[in-house]
Amino acid sequence: MSRLLFRHAVAVCFSAVLATTALAAEPIGTVVAVEGSPVATGGDGARKLSAGVSLFVGETISVNTGNAQLQLDDGTRLVVGPGSRLTLSVYLRKNSATASKVGIKALRGTFRFISGKSSKKAYDISAGNATIGIRGTGIDVTVESQTFVAVHDGQVRLKGRNGQSVILPSGCAVGVAGAGKTKARELGDEPKGEALQEKLPYSVDQSGLAAGFKLPISACLPFLADAGSTAPGLNPALLLPVVPAIVVVPLLLEDDNKEPISPSSPNSAGD
Repeated sequence: MSRLLFRHAVAVCFSAVLATTALAAEPIGTVVAVEGSPVATGGDGARKLSAGVSLFVGETISVNTGNAQLQLDDGTRLVVGPGSRLTLSVYLRKNSATASKVGIKALRGTFRFISGKSSKKAYDISAGNATIGIRGTGIDVTVESQTFVAVHDGQVRLKGRNGQSVILPSGCAVGVAGAGKTKARELGDEPKGEALQEKLPYSVDQSGLAAGFKLPISACLPFLADAGSTAPGLNPALLLPVVPAIVVVPLLLEDDNKEPISPSSPNSAGD
């Protein structure tokens, strides 16, 4: 009888292990688009990513050149940029459309994050020297010795290692959190333009992204003039909204007393 009980116990444990393994192997998202040759590394080793393949908890997405554009099952969209690494550390499914916990670790490089249908409290985004609390958000992030954030939609609480934080509102607010005792702070004017130009490439040029991964970045473009030059790779067409302000100035300087010349006027040139 004891042998039968032992065998039954072993069978139950084995079934539990199989169920846990199956649950762990359940996909949590999909690759939407790629440029270059991004790789996912997990418990089963490394595999090359391409559009349509599944994503799993615990995988680290690495991009050398190009990008990986990912969508999780709750609608969260992520862009992993060139020279970047990101880990899908946690995804606790609440139902088929939402999660009770979504953990993302931005290890290094440049990223875009667009929240999905899950509660904003479900998201835990961390970098090496900062944490990012989101509220209905579309943001760009770059992780180096400091963490830079540009907020395009929603609101962000950027907190540094020392626990101090700053609230960044929608409309291209840019913040930075440094290592050590450096305070998290919002940038303005020229420092903001420099950060956008040098640290946050998707905030000034998103031409390489699929439609669902683009954000309203027009509020960032005027600050590029403060930086003194155009960002590398910036599509000149993106600057068109600024052109009318440049063209109108000479017109305002015209002599107010000069009589306008009509094309049908006998004083028109060539008559």
